[in-house]
Amino acid sequence: MEAYNEYGRKTNDESYRFISSPDNDKIRRVNKLSRKKYRDKKGEFVIEGINLVRAALSKSQHIKLVLISDDFDYGDIADELAEGVEYRNIYLIPRYLFDKISDAENGSGIIAVVDKSSYRLDTIDSLESIGTNNILVLDRLQDPGNIGTMIRTAVATGYSIIATIKGTADVFSPKVLRASAGMIFGISVVELDDVEELKALVTLLDKKIVVTDPREGCPYYECNLEKDIALIIGNEGNGISDEIMECSDVRVTIPMQGEVESLNAAICASILMYEAIRAAEG
Repeated sequence: MEAYNEYGRKTNDESYRFISSPDNDKIRRVNKLSRKKYRDKKGEFVIEGINLVRAALSKSQHIKLVLISDDFDYGDIADELAEGVEYRNIYLIPRYLFDKISDAENGSGIIAVVDKSSYRLDTIDSLESIGTNNILVLDRLQDPGNIGTMIRTAVATGYSIIATIKGTADVFSPKVLRASAGMIFGISVVELDDVEELKALVTLLDKKIVVTDPREGCPYYECNLEKDIALIIGNEGNGISDEIMECSDVRVTIPMQGEVESLNAAICASILMYEAIRAAEG
């Protein structure tokens, strides 16, 4: 009879089970999760690297599978894995196989499958479950680096929700997750189909819709962006949709000098989100 210690590890064998075949269902599962359609269908996504795995564990995310390259020194995270993941869901795999399923240029050595924790408008069970601070709304943004940076900044400035409108790149894609540096686990994600659902969300949370308008907006530091706002950041090339502009409550601009006509979307978002902290400390 096999015996286990308090962490769920075998007391007579401290090593994890080994997978060697590329046709193993767990390897195929990770490969399939590289596609958004499959992530949405299964309600799970992949994270890679010790920092992202540690961030997920620290936020008590449900990790369903861990694959570790056989040449990776996992000693630094072994105790955290033992406490946060069932032993039977952790496997070693050969480096060549790990590199085949890795999305990173230089495979990090550890991959995990995590439950996708996001909300649809009709699945929000309480305001407390998603938070009631400011909301960042992404209107069809495409660049993973921009989106990841905005997620990090939103967490840093006390925003409680990231809402994505249909057409926005998947916040659970590997590139966005890496750019967010694990902060995706520190904020609620609400997925919206259209502007009507955006209106319903801001009504539910009693927020004002704030948009950027370089022609008719007032300087952002003259507006109250401290609380109760839904800040809209538009597509990198086309900006905020006309439909959202028409239903906005506040229009702001970021004054610029010289020949600069616009700023990167992530920079604009960061300036406006940090205004909440500046105003609060006022």
